[in-house]
Amino acid sequence: MRRIVCLVGVVGMLFAAPVLAQTPGISGELEQSSTTSPKEKSVFTDAALAEIEGSVNTVQALLTAAEKEKNVEEIECLTRKLTPLRALLEVSRQAGNTMKLSLAANDTVHADQEFRKVAVALTKAREFLAEAQACTGDAGVERGDASSTVTDNGENSIDSDADIPEIQVPLDGPDSTPN
Repeated sequence: MRRIVCLVGVVGMLFAAPVLAQTPGISGELEQSSTTSPKEKSVFTDAALAEIEGSVNTVQALLTAAEKEKNVEEIECLTRKLTPLRALLEVSRQAGNTMKLSLAANDTVHADQEFRKVAVALTKAREFLAEAQACTGDAGVERGDASSTVTDNGENSIDSDADIPEIQVPLDGPDSTPN
Protein backbone atom coordinates (compact mmCIF):
# COMPACT_ATOMS: atom_id res chain seq x y z
CA MET A 1 0.00 0.00 0.00
CA ARG A 2 2.82 2.40 0.93
CA ARG A 3 4.50 1.69 -2.40
CA ILE A 4 1.33 2.52 -4.32
CA VAL A 5 0.86 5.79 -2.44
CA CYS A 6 4.47 6.77 -3.14
CA LEU A 7 4.12 5.80 -6.81
CA VAL A 8 0.93 7.87 -7.13
CA GLY A 9 2.76 10.84 -5.57
CA VAL A 10 5.67 10.53 -7.97
CA VAL A 11 3.35 10.24 -10.96
CA GLY A 12 1.58 13.36 -9.75
CA MET A 13 4.91 15.19 -9.65
CA LEU A 14 5.67 14.10 -13.18
CA PHE A 15 2.39 15.44 -14.52
CA ALA A 16 3.37 18.79 -13.07
CA ALA A 17 6.05 19.06 -15.77
CA PRO A 18 4.77 22.37 -17.19
CA VAL A 19 5.21 23.99 -13.79
CA LEU A 20 8.58 22.36 -13.25
CA ALA A 21 9.67 23.37 -16.75
CA GLN A 22 10.30 26.82 -15.32
CA THR A 23 12.92 25.35 -13.00
CA PRO A 24 16.40 26.16 -14.38
CA GLY A 25 17.73 22.61 -13.92
CA ILE A 26 15.23 20.98 -16.24
CA SER A 27 14.26 23.72 -18.62
CA GLY A 28 16.99 22.77 -21.09
CA GLU A 29 15.90 19.14 -21.33
CA LEU A 30 12.22 20.06 -21.56
CA GLU A 31 12.79 22.70 -24.21
CA GLN A 32 14.66 20.12 -26.27
CA SER A 33 11.67 17.79 -26.36
CA SER A 34 10.19 19.42 -29.45
CA THR A 35 13.49 19.86 -31.30
CA THR A 36 15.18 16.51 -30.69
CA SER A 37 14.95 13.64 -33.10
CA PRO A 38 13.33 10.35 -32.10
CA LYS A 39 16.79 8.73 -31.94
CA GLU A 40 18.10 11.50 -29.65
CA LYS A 41 15.07 11.10 -27.39
CA SER A 42 15.68 7.38 -27.20
CA VAL A 43 19.38 7.82 -26.42
CA PHE A 44 18.62 10.46 -23.77
CA THR A 45 15.98 8.24 -22.18
CA ASP A 46 18.33 5.25 -22.04
CA ALA A 47 21.06 7.40 -20.45
CA ALA A 48 18.58 8.91 -17.98
CA LEU A 49 17.32 5.47 -16.95
CA ALA A 50 20.90 4.29 -16.44
CA GLU A 51 21.67 7.35 -14.31
CA ILE A 52 18.52 6.96 -12.20
CA GLU A 53 19.25 3.26 -11.72
CA GLY A 54 22.81 4.17 -10.72
CA SER A 55 21.40 6.63 -8.18
CA VAL A 56 19.17 3.93 -6.73
CA ASN A 57 22.14 1.57 -6.46
CA THR A 58 24.31 4.24 -4.84
CA VAL A 59 21.70 5.11 -2.22
CA GLN A 60 21.06 1.39 -1.60
CA ALA A 61 24.80 0.91 -0.97
CA LEU A 62 24.83 3.89 1.42
CA LEU A 63 21.82 2.43 3.23
CA THR A 64 23.49 -0.98 3.51
CA ALA A 65 26.59 0.65 5.00
CA ALA A 66 24.46 2.64 7.47
CA GLU A 67 22.65 -0.56 8.49
CA LYS A 68 25.97 -2.30 9.13
CA GLU A 69 27.05 0.62 11.32
CA LYS A 70 23.60 0.63 12.96
CA ASN A 71 23.36 4.38 12.37
CA VAL A 72 19.64 4.94 12.91
CA GLU A 73 19.69 8.58 11.80
CA GLU A 74 21.36 7.77 8.49
CA ILE A 75 19.11 4.74 7.94
CA GLU A 76 15.98 6.88 8.33
CA CYS A 77 17.33 9.67 6.14
CA LEU A 78 18.49 7.31 3.37
CA THR A 79 15.24 5.36 3.43
CA ARG A 80 13.33 8.62 2.90
CA LYS A 81 15.41 9.23 -0.23
CA LEU A 82 15.56 5.67 -1.56
CA THR A 83 11.79 5.10 -1.64
CA PRO A 84 10.99 7.96 -4.04
CA LEU A 85 14.10 7.17 -6.10
CA ARG A 86 12.82 3.65 -6.70
CA ALA A 87 9.42 5.04 -7.66
CA LEU A 88 11.06 7.50 -10.07
CA LEU A 89 12.96 4.64 -11.66
CA GLU A 90 9.78 2.62 -12.14
CA VAL A 91 7.85 5.57 -13.57
CA SER A 92 10.77 6.45 -15.85
CA ARG A 93 10.98 2.93 -17.20
CA GLN A 94 7.27 2.97 -17.99
CA ALA A 95 7.52 6.43 -19.58
CA GLY A 96 10.55 5.34 -21.61
CA ASN A 97 8.77 2.27 -22.93
CA THR A 98 5.63 4.26 -23.73
CA MET A 99 7.74 6.94 -25.44
CA LYS A 100 9.43 4.35 -27.66
CA LEU A 101 6.08 2.81 -28.58
CA SER A 102 4.69 6.27 -29.36
CA LEU A 103 7.70 7.08 -31.51
CA ALA A 104 7.24 3.81 -33.41
CA ALA A 105 3.60 4.78 -34.04
CA ASN A 106 4.63 8.33 -35.12
CA ASP A 107 2.69 9.79 -32.18
CA THR A 108 5.09 12.64 -31.45
CA VAL A 109 2.77 14.48 -29.08
CA HIS A 110 2.53 11.51 -26.74
CA ALA A 111 6.24 10.72 -27.18
CA ASP A 112 7.15 14.29 -26.19
CA GLN A 113 4.99 14.01 -23.09
CA GLU A 114 6.72 10.79 -22.02
CA PHE A 115 10.13 12.30 -22.84
CA ARG A 116 9.36 15.23 -20.52
CA LYS A 117 8.38 12.80 -17.75
CA VAL A 118 11.78 11.14 -18.02
CA ALA A 119 13.56 14.52 -18.02
CA VAL A 120 11.70 15.63 -14.89
CA ALA A 121 12.34 12.28 -13.20
CA LEU A 122 16.05 12.56 -13.95
CA THR A 123 16.23 16.00 -12.37
CA LYS A 124 14.35 14.83 -9.29
CA ALA A 125 16.57 11.72 -9.05
CA ARG A 126 19.65 13.94 -9.07
CA GLU A 127 18.16 15.99 -6.24
CA PHE A 128 17.34 12.87 -4.19
CA LEU A 129 20.86 11.50 -4.74
CA ALA A 130 22.43 14.75 -3.54
CA GLU A 131 20.16 14.74 -0.49
CA ALA A 132 21.02 11.11 0.23
CA GLN A 133 24.72 11.87 0.02
CA ALA A 134 24.16 14.74 2.44
CA CYS A 135 22.59 12.24 4.86
CA THR A 136 25.97 10.55 5.21
CA GLY A 137 28.26 13.48 4.56
CA ASP A 138 29.25 12.08 1.15
CA ALA A 139 28.33 15.38 -0.50
CA GLY A 140 31.68 16.81 0.58
CA VAL A 141 30.66 18.42 3.87
CA GLU A 142 30.23 16.67 7.18
CA ARG A 143 27.30 17.67 9.32
CA GLY A 144 28.19 20.52 11.65
CA ASP A 145 31.45 21.30 9.84
CA ALA A 146 30.19 24.28 7.87
CA SER A 147 31.90 27.63 8.35
CA SER A 148 31.56 30.99 6.71
CA THR A 149 33.07 34.43 6.73
CA VAL A 150 30.83 37.44 6.34
CA THR A 151 32.27 40.79 5.34
CA ASP A 152 30.67 44.21 5.28
CA ASN A 153 32.23 46.26 2.46
CA GLY A 154 35.64 45.10 3.63
CA GLU A 155 35.33 47.08 6.86
CA ASN A 156 34.16 44.41 9.28
CA SER A 157 34.77 40.70 9.24
CA ILE A 158 33.20 37.86 11.20
CA ASP A 159 35.37 34.76 11.20
CA SER A 160 33.94 32.71 14.05
CA ASP A 161 30.82 32.27 16.15
CA ALA A 162 32.50 34.24 18.97
CA ASP A 163 32.54 37.37 16.75
CA ILE A 164 28.79 37.26 16.07
CA PRO A 165 26.83 39.66 18.27
CA GLU A 166 23.76 38.24 19.99
CA ILE A 167 20.60 39.81 18.67
CA GLN A 168 17.36 39.73 20.64
CA VAL A 169 14.25 39.66 18.46
CA PRO A 170 11.03 40.10 20.41
CA LEU A 171 8.18 37.88 19.33
CA ASP A 172 4.77 39.46 19.63
CA GLY A 173 1.79 37.33 20.45
CA PRO A 174 -1.33 37.14 18.27
CA ASP A 175 -3.03 39.93 20.26
CA SER A 176 -0.27 42.45 19.46
CA THR A 177 -0.71 45.21 16.97
CA PRO A 178 2.10 46.93 15.08
CA ASN A 179 3.15 50.36 16.33
